Amino acid sequence: MTSLVAVLVVVGSALAVVGWVAWRLSRASRPAAPDAEWWDHFGVEKYEPLAHLLDESEFEFLRSRCGADRALLRRFRSNRARICKDFLLEMRTDFERLQAVGQALVVANRCAPGFADELFRQRVRFTRAWWRVRGQLWLWRLGISRVDAAGLLEPMRRSAAAVQAAFAPAA
Repeated sequence: MTSLVAVLVVVGSALAVVGWVAWRLSRASRPAAPDAEWWDHFGVEKYEPLAHLLDESEFEFLRSRCGADRALLRRFRSNRARICKDFLLEMRTDFERLQAVGQALVVANRCAPGFADELFRQRVRFTRAWWRVRGQLWLWRLGISRVDAAGLLEPMRRSAAAVQAAFAPAA
């Protein structure tokens, strides 16, 4: 009887995980519709501070000024991680909007033949880099690792350049 309960718990947990993954994937496949104001003001350079937001030199400076006040350093690290996480969420939203604009160009047949494939490759690169930075951020918050956001900015730049190039002939 106990083995049956254990099997049911394992199966229920597995179904819950599969359901959660399916929900996340379905949510990711429905990006927010891009509006004209967003496109006019979009620029990848607004995310460049992300590369310097978690620089260890600032912690060294705080350590030299505040001594061994661990609570202050922990609070500073926590606040920086929160800001970085907000940056990452906004960056993902902008990337989804950028992808939606690209998909609209594909549907309207206003792009080069390999454009849809390039959009997909950029999505894969961005998603891998985004999750890598999220993992590094988690480890950084624990003081174990550094965060390298440069690999995340490059797919964003390439996607923006591809979409802007597809818009260029029509403008």
